[in-house]
Amino acid sequence: MSIHDEKVISQVMRLAAEFLVREAGKQSLITVTDCSLADNGQHATIYISVLPEAEAEAALNFVKRRRTELKQYIQDHLRIKRVPFLDFALERKNSNNS
Repeated sequence: MSIHDEKVISQVMRLAAEFLVREAGKQSLITVTDCSLADNGQHATIYISVLPEAEAEAALNFVKRRRTELKQYIQDHLRIKRVPFLDFALERKNSNNS
């Protein structure tokens, strides 16, 4: 992964976290835990964790509905030629944890 990709990932995570803190309701705590880039930087998957876990699907649906607003927020705050298509997924669970 290039230094540019690492910087983009870091900034997308930071901006997504800022956006979600401001826009999410009080029903759950949504935390940005990771981000990955694919397709030469054209697609980004933002991974989130949700507490309580019972609200995970509702929170995932919420962030997916707000994708357009988040993309605009990133475009307004990040100097980048093209903001990648944003997708969201629940945090990847590590199967090695016991």
